[in-house]
Amino acid sequence: MPSRWNCAALLLARAAATDQQRVVFDLRYSASIEDPAPMAERRLQEMDEGQQRRLKARNSHPCELGNYDNVQYHLSIKVGTPCSGGGDVEQGQEFDVVPDTGSSDLWIPASNCTNCKVRTAKFVLAKSCTAKEIGDRITFRYGDGTVAVGGSFTDSVLIGDLKVKDQFLIQVDKVESDTHMKSDGILGLAHHYVSDTESRGKTFMETLFNEHTTLPKMFSFYMTGNSERKSSLVFGDPDLATHSKEAEFRYGKDYYMKNTDLWLTSVWSIGWSNTGVEVAFPDRGTLGSPALIDSGSSLIVLAPDIYDRLLGELKWRFTGCKELKQQQIITCDCPPANDLSRIPTLVINIIDSNDQQFALCMSPDEYILESMDSVDGRSTCVPALQRGSSTQPVPLILGMTFMRSFYTNFDIENHRIGFARSDLSPLPPLAKCTIDAQPLLRRAIWLASVLVALSSVLFACYIVCTPKWMWCCCSRSTENPLL
Repeated sequence: MPSRWNCAALLLARAAATDQQRVVFDLRYSASIEDPAPMAERRLQEMDEGQQRRLKARNSHPCELGNYDNVQYHLSIKVGTPCSGGGDVEQGQEFDVVPDTGSSDLWIPASNCTNCKVRTAKFVLAKSCTAKEIGDRITFRYGDGTVAVGGSFTDSVLIGDLKVKDQFLIQVDKVESDTHMKSDGILGLAHHYVSDTESRGKTFMETLFNEHTTLPKMFSFYMTGNSERKSSLVFGDPDLATHSKEAEFRYGKDYYMKNTDLWLTSVWSIGWSNTGVEVAFPDRGTLGSPALIDSGSSLIVLAPDIYDRLLGELKWRFTGCKELKQQQIITCDCPPANDLSRIPTLVINIIDSNDQQFALCMSPDEYILESMDSVDGRSTCVPALQRGSSTQPVPLILGMTFMRSFYTNFDIENHRIGFARSDLSPLPPLAKCTIDAQPLLRRAIWLASVLVALSSVLFACYIVCTPKWMWCCCSRSTENPLL
């Protein structure tokens, strides 16, 4: 099953979860293209390093992220404490895991895992003197039908310079079909669903902030493409000075976060700049549509009606477009000299806590991925939009492509998500964009309407306030001009 089912499978699991079953993300990439990279970062690689700020946040703990061709990011963690008394006594067994805001469990492969990848790192319980086996069996069901089963245990976990001593984990010992994950396991950054709280141990986020009480309860993602700048996951204070062009985050409404432990924000509309092509959700009022901010998805996944509406406006601007039906995306010929000046900006209007809207703009350089055709070696352009499922409960899934444009803050304390323009984005701080096809004309019409309305009010006031004797004089003058 393609990755567009990731969100649907995960969210549906919330309603159908049992003590022994969970659905987690299928993190396979959705397009068979090599080394896709945002054009914006290819052009910004020559940025003067002296222009990049390097101010360190006070209580900030950055952890470097590895990048698998811009389709999956991974984080190095160490689990357990070696029983030997050597110099590495404080170190543990190392794994690469996907930091995933769409799931909540931390799992790694067990030493006896069957059908795991050959080169996957495997955990040996007997080699950790701090491991405590619990024994409960946990089943993970992937969106593509992959089933993984493992046993639970607790142990210490080291991520960067942050260590927790008593973390709940699952060591997977059975995989019933091949998985397309490039990493060893998954680090869930969401909380457990309400139905899971009694049957599961604490998530890593709960354990981290319980054991590090002075650490601000938030984390932030700084994602880059194929550039010299490294991606990072920052626990604690967000390092805006280093990673963003803006001095503060703009936060979306927290309504949907109050009803689920997934990372959701509120979207009023999505569309193309200066075209009038827009998909809005007025039936939801000021709540907007829920959108999942998902570090485990590669692209921007849209419900079919939204995808068809937006792609119809975008597709005719390219040539040589063809559909990849299995992946539910399109690939097109790139314009001469990669000139994207005729391609519109993607506009995502977010609703804040005051029911006001603010626009998050993504330039064509940011949402168009450049790749190489594996057949003839030609350069191709891939819009990072994927057609989702008509049954997915969340219409919008904003994945890694979106998160590369914005330094994204996940505020656990206040149940909200904040966005600040990435320092690698080609757009300026607080970039303005509008979906209106003719914004100047619309403003002129609005101004003219206001003037007409104001004139009508003034005339009405004149009629009401004019003394009656003046009307009488006027009336007599009209009846007999000689008087």
